[in-house]
Amino acid sequence: MLKFNNDIIHGAIFDMDGTMFDTERLRFQTLKQASQELIGVSFSDAYLMACLGLSASSAHQLAKQQYGDDIPYAEIRQRADELELESVRSLGVPIKKGLVQVLERLRKSGLRMAVATSSRRLIAEEYLINANVYKFFDVLVCGDEVQKGKPHPEIFLSAAEKLNLPTSECLMFEDSENGITSAYNAGGVTILLQDIKEPNSNMLAKTDYFFESMYDCLHQLDQHTLNLEMPTLQESFPQSLNQLTVGIHGFGAIGGGFMAQILSHWDGYTRPKRIYASTHNSLYRSAVNAFGSYCIRYGQLSYDERIENMHIIDAGNIEQMQEMYIASSMIAVCLPEQAIATEARTIAQGLYARHIANNEQFTNPLTVLIILNKIGAKHLLLEHVHSALVEITAPDIAEQILEQHYFCDTVVNRMVSKLTDQNLYRQLRIKYNIFKQYQLDHDLDHADIEDATRLNPEQERLASMYVEEMCSNFKPSHILQNMDLILFHAEVDMPIYVENNSPLLGKMRQMVLVDDIREIQLIKNRLWNGVHAMTTWYATRLGYETIGLAMTDQKVRQFMEGLLEEVKVGLTLTLPHRKNDLDDLAKSFMNSCVNAYKDPCERVARDPLRKLTASERVFGSIACNIQHDGLPYQHLSQGAVFGYCYAIEQNAVSYDEALEHLEIQLAQSELNEQHQRCLQQHIEMHLAQLLPDKHKIHNSQSVPTPKQAEYNLT
Repeated sequence: MLKFNNDIIHGAIFDMDGTMFDTERLRFQTLKQASQELIGVSFSDAYLMACLGLSASSAHQLAKQQYGDDIPYAEIRQRADELELESVRSLGVPIKKGLVQVLERLRKSGLRMAVATSSRRLIAEEYLINANVYKFFDVLVCGDEVQKGKPHPEIFLSAAEKLNLPTSECLMFEDSENGITSAYNAGGVTILLQDIKEPNSNMLAKTDYFFESMYDCLHQLDQHTLNLEMPTLQESFPQSLNQLTVGIHGFGAIGGGFMAQILSHWDGYTRPKRIYASTHNSLYRSAVNAFGSYCIRYGQLSYDERIENMHIIDAGNIEQMQEMYIASSMIAVCLPEQAIATEARTIAQGLYARHIANNEQFTNPLTVLIILNKIGAKHLLLEHVHSALVEITAPDIAEQILEQHYFCDTVVNRMVSKLTDQNLYRQLRIKYNIFKQYQLDHDLDHADIEDATRLNPEQERLASMYVEEMCSNFKPSHILQNMDLILFHAEVDMPIYVENNSPLLGKMRQMVLVDDIREIQLIKNRLWNGVHAMTTWYATRLGYETIGLAMTDQKVRQFMEGLLEEVKVGLTLTLPHRKNDLDDLAKSFMNSCVNAYKDPCERVARDPLRKLTASERVFGSIACNIQHDGLPYQHLSQGAVFGYCYAIEQNAVSYDEALEHLEIQLAQSELNEQHQRCLQQHIEMHLAQLLPDKHKIHNSQSVPTPKQAEYNLT
């Protein structure tokens, strides 16, 4: 929060061109050159000045008025983009002096940050990444993502909405008349920074604060920002190496975005000499190995933490996987539940290979951290690994192998999201173009990229080419050393709770060792995982793509608050000695969700039927509250309904399959028959209300008896 004169400020929204970057002059030059090339006439300064702050469609209409209806505006703009990008890739983005200082000050004051630019996302992302300021912003709203461009207020209204803030609590930075009009009409606290155009009386009338330069703005901010306390240094990874090799079986969100950081800090004095990490994703594998490192982005702090000394191996290459299991002292198994059955074979082969490599002597035990979002994770993993072991060795040997090693259950209270292949592809493309410009070679043509989860064949070919060429040209002190690859978005540091079952764990810095992990697992499963899933099922139904954006909706926020309260009262009766912990964890969880702008709902909402099993996070909480007479469960039962809706609408589960699943899970629960029947009727009734079309199809498949028909009507 920032008290800026008489305004209480919680957010800042920046225009890009002309405000953060001195690109308006560059854009004038490129548009003049492009128009001269294509129509033989350079755009006039008067026309270009009139276009400042306009959307592409509005500028097109103005061009028609001045240069005729047949003007090839789209081609001129595309050529200007090419010329501008050539300049930016060669010379870098011309940043306004004082910008980074202003961004740093606003971020450290606790403000949420957004960019609202008329530029297309393709251009905006490249500029922000090139200028190394993308990390300061939670939200990016671009001209090709709104219906009405500036001076209409839509783009600022959209940015404030995504930040979950009223516009009156947002500083809005602009440089043009159309831009300041847009910010003014949006109801923001307007800040005008002088650029090309001298401000006129109309602009100043809509401006709360006018500064001739970013440094003037910085000076004003300096009067209103608090003096910071004694600093705590951003603690780097230990510089010295120990003699240990460790592994991560599953280079996903938790494996790459959390465990890699924990293993790199180790005990604070040393770090492992080598960290293996396995993945089936060839793009991630080749990219990390080419760059030699990658980064985890902590958006709340605008901080990127670099992970080095990682060796990414092919999860499908059994020889490489066996090497990891033979060489490692500790392995973190970071796998989704649905992958356990298949990956257990690889784990079994790795453990058996380790047994053979040690001359079949039961020495040198391995510590296995089981990182799975599930109560009873260790039992599940050991069951599958044991079955796989007895297929390749004698049962007694299989038993002895499992008994030799330390298997430790864990609980992770940290939200991490992995970037999609498309996001990684965009990074590679941008960095490759910078690299090629550095090499004074030709530039690459590129097309707009849709943010999907998979690459098309041409993108896969180009991505491989990017990685190969960059890798082959990488040398010490080369430009690529400063081209960090962002792979994961994470929240600020949180501990990992680990079952105290191995002597190797004693000095691990971020591990909280507990003798009975089941209590922590129960709390995590119901208070975090369950509420998280139910909220995203609801949010997805409302059309939200990320958790942070969903939390801007008061309905979603109130639903989550209701869920947390219902889960807390049930857990308090079950674990009365954890009451204070429950309050703290609930607050921490809510805060994490509010700031999870980069965490897709799809990541958390996936596999709903598994999460709706009898003993799992949803029905476990419902059964707990029903069995304690008088405890509320309205929000929880509604959450179950949203889960079945998600399964039907997003996972192609039929209505009949959903009802059958519900009936089976309730039959397997600890509820008595009366409670089962009431809960089933309640869920089915609300499901029919939310999916009336599916319900009609369901009813048409079996003609109801008069008695059944009467019940359906009631």
